Amino acid sequence: MELIRKYLNYILFGAVVVLVVGLAVNHSRHMRALVDALSSPDAKARASAAAELIESEQFMDSISGESVGVRVQAAAALQTLGNDKAVAQAIPMLKDTDKPVRDRAVATLEAIGGNSLPNIAQLVIGLKDGDPYVRKGVVTALTDPVHGIGPRPGVAEAIVKIMKAEGGARGPGGDVLGSTAFKRANAVSVPLLLTLLGDKDEGARAGAADALGKTGDPRAVAALQQHVATDTASVRRVAIGAIALIADPSGEDTLIQAINNPTSDNEARAQAAGGLGRIANPTAIKTLVESLDDDDLNLRASAVAALAVALRPVPDKPFNPAVLTDLISALSDPRPNVQLGSAEAFRGMGATDANAALIAKLAPPAASGDSDILARVRAASALALGFNGNSAAVQPLLKALADPAGRVGDAASMALADIGKDATNALVAELRGGGANALYAARALSRQGKDAIPALERAATSPDANSERWAAVALGDMGLEEARPALEKLAKSTDPDVKYVACQYVTTTTCP
Repeated sequence: MELIRKYLNYILFGAVVVLVVGLAVNHSRHMRALVDALSSPDAKARASAAAELIESEQFMDSISGESVGVRVQAAAALQTLGNDKAVAQAIPMLKDTDKPVRDRAVATLEAIGGNSLPNIAQLVIGLKDGDPYVRKGVVTALTDPVHGIGPRPGVAEAIVKIMKAEGGARGPGGDVLGSTAFKRANAVSVPLLLTLLGDKDEGARAGAADALGKTGDPRAVAALQQHVATDTASVRRVAIGAIALIADPSGEDTLIQAINNPTSDNEARAQAAGGLGRIANPTAIKTLVESLDDDDLNLRASAVAALAVALRPVPDKPFNPAVLTDLISALSDPRPNVQLGSAEAFRGMGATDANAALIAKLAPPAASGDSDILARVRAASALALGFNGNSAAVQPLLKALADPAGRVGDAASMALADIGKDATNALVAELRGGGANALYAARALSRQGKDAIPALERAATSPDANSERWAAVALGDMGLEEARPALEKLAKSTDPDVKYVACQYVTTTTCP
């Protein structure tokens, strides 16, 4: 009897094993069939398969390890399903290791993420995600100018709601609400953000202030000014930055106070400078010029950038004449730091009206009166003169090559290179004299690239050894194939110095 009972237990155990294995096999086959159905041409079959996988909490697990094509089809199936559960599954697909899958997940979210309030609520959860691909994908789905969801009813409300609840969503949420696509929704989002600005949570207030700045809406300035005056240091800093981003004249006084307040941290002062540069009123410009002599290096750098923006707010458009006048005047300020910052603000601007004032700054003082800051002023002035076609600056810059401060010679060389063809022949002529000036001239010609090759080829055939030698340096430093024929000729020179220099750049049968 004992033996029978023993074998009966074995039989029962075996039956259970067979049943479990059978169920597992059937489940595996069913899962395989569902994954295959995600690629079905039948929309109902795709949606049904996606829904079942989601309900069983196996959607992501079932497609993990599948080919890129299968995963792309899985994202497409979620679009067919189209509900909030599909949105919730599409969001983690944004962190897929393969870009085609991520792109298809974004397309799915763009198609269904704004179709209902539950869908929107699921979509904006992705704004708080710690994965940068997820955040980027959700922001793209919301803001893409062609296919993005945009400010549909309920979207701005959902974004502000999650910004209130989740710190990680505040920065990305502000990016969305401040995007070009959402500007037309400011009438909805700005009042919501102003309410959030009064929240008891400091982080929520800071997030609201940041987002209000990104919207660029002047209606937010008055409320932000109140928080600059009364809130915590961290919120004050963000509020100052927001007012600077909005750059409305109504916020000018607050920005000036922030710069002039020694208790403001350096980041807030730097942001305030940027706002004043965009406002560009006379008092704003005066404050920025004064800031050029501030002890805070970060503020000084920001003031330079702000003055450049004020001088020419739109590239390739006319200068602001009032700012141009103020900056030219600042070049004569008795404070060297103000002279330096003014010269730096002119760099890259192509301001021919400032030529005379900048050229005047190139003259070195008596040896006993020179200093590092004055040399930096001369170097900055040289760089500001370096723009295409500025022929009036060529001779003064050539003279500056011999400046006793090496940084000035370097700057003059770079400026002459930037002037281009109007400086080329004068630079080639400078090669004849040899010495440091020839070195700087060769560097400038090398920077001009292939446009300077014809003039250097002529110099390479000159009977003057200095011209040949420095022409070889300039041609060699270009690293261009077009310079090779001239270098090969110079490598055959009977002058050993010329031959030696040329052979540093090319290898021919004449080179040792």
